[in-house]
Amino acid sequence: MLNSKSYNSVIHYLEYHDEEFIATLDKIIKFAVNKFKITEELREEIIEYDDIYQIIITDIDFNFWLNISHGSIIYKKGINRSASFRIRYTEDILVKILKREMYGTDAYMKGIIKVDGDLSQGLKFIKLFRLFIKYLNNGFKKEDI
Repeated sequence: MLNSKSYNSVIHYLEYHDEEFIATLDKIIKFAVNKFKITEELREEIIEYDDIYQIIITDIDFNFWLNISHGSIIYKKGINRSASFRIRYTEDILVKILKREMYGTDAYMKGIIKVDGDLSQGLKFIKLFRLFIKYLNNGFKKEDI
């Protein structure tokens, strides 16, 4: 497994390459989704999920959604009108959260990010996001982007 320096270099790259932000973030998400698909431990973590999570980055043209159902996960770009949970970030806030300079729950409490959905979905999203970060931190390197 790789150390956090690899993860940090990828996030640093994401932060300082605005023109490639969308392509880079797309690769990071695909890497994480693939980890969920091939790692039994991760599939077990999401076995009770049955929701569509819409992520909207408000200041750039990049929106995506995750359909998580009974241990499987699907990632698609765009808007899913059937999403039961929506979260809105700015590019800057998302990078700060990924760099662990800010926590998503703190950003939500301060009104920096907006969420549509119920509390149980929000708690599941937090768990999912933390799992993404954990596995990105342990297995993603700059060469993957």
